[in-house]
Amino acid sequence: MRLVCLISGGIDSPVASVLMSKKGFDIIPLHFGIYPFTCEESFRRAVDTFKQLQPILGFSKVIVYPWAEVLSTIANSCPKDSYRCLLCRKSMFKVAEKICDQNSATGIVTGEALGQKASQTLANLTATSYGIKYPILRPLIGLDKSEVITISKKLAIYQEHHASCCYATPKKPAVGMDAQTLDKMWDELGFQKVIERNFEKIFQIQKFDEDIGSLLELAFT
Repeated sequence: MRLVCLISGGIDSPVASVLMSKKGFDIIPLHFGIYPFTCEESFRRAVDTFKQLQPILGFSKVIVYPWAEVLSTIANSCPKDSYRCLLCRKSMFKVAEKICDQNSATGIVTGEALGQKASQTLANLTATSYGIKYPILRPLIGLDKSEVITISKKLAIYQEHHASCCYATPKKPAVGMDAQTLDKMWDELGFQKVIERNFEKIFQIQKFDEDIGSLLELAFT
């Protein structure tokens, strides 16, 4: 059975992917290239993460979705800055849902942990998951950051340097969003059309000895 795993290049999502692989699932990594809302170095670090994970997980490809236009639309259309992260996360799940359809996958995996970020309160996790037709698996849900780091080191996948943060993150993110309110807002703002339009930009990384410059060019289109 296959799972689509959202992998950012941070600490949490690689651990989540390995833990689900150990349960016998085949992992399909999905990465969202968010430049210019982060630095180019973040993508390089994400590629390093994929190189490290490939022999462990045995995947044949990494699916990369250039996310800049979608994130820019969210940032410019959002009625309140505090909703940006939630609309972005829900949009990512909508993409993951379609990737599941295309690859006969049965679920979505994330590195989210309860309360670790503002978008990861129980209310917000419920809101961003609402209406997604595949189960969203969060193997780290009850762990704190120090516990995740410990597991990462035990799995021999810990790296000192990780992908940096997103520049579109608001100063005061919403922490208690209602699921139906977020779903209605997402529909009314027309993000589905933006996502579908940008699907044509998706590319795959199949060989990790490819020139990083050419990958950067594709990721930041």
